[in-house]
Amino acid sequence: MTNQPILSVVSMASKTASKVGIAGLIASVAIMSQTTNAAPNTATTIPLDMSGMNITKHEIAVMQVLSEICPPMLKGNQKQRFYKSYNMQLRELMPSLEDPKAAIQYLSTQQDYRQILQGMRSWTMSFAKQDNQELCEDMANAEF
Repeated sequence: MTNQPILSVVSMASKTASKVGIAGLIASVAIMSQTTNAAPNTATTIPLDMSGMNITKHEIAVMQVLSEICPPMLKGNQKQRFYKSYNMQLRELMPSLEDPKAAIQYLSTQQDYRQILQGMRSWTMSFAKQDNQELCEDMANAEF
């Protein structure tokens, strides 16, 4: 699969992020990536109740990758706004969890999630730095 179709969708999505919201953007990125980076389903037990959530491990991995790549790309107040947006987005995506960040940390210890996360990192880094920066800026400028 080439990056061109995905790049054009991400570019279009980042231009319209304020209209559809970051949640929609993340969901669309995650859906596109599932077909590219689907990890084999393993028998790992995750003691997190994700049954009441409408989020996949791929979407969580997208959020984690954004938290890794965005802060160094942002300047001054953009970093603070990004963290605020990131934290609010985690709460929206995982409303039934008391501490979404702890859930991500726990998932990071699980082999199946680490495979998804590594695939998501590789996929994200395959895009031009400018595309990733625009996505990060959109998230920093999101209004909640």
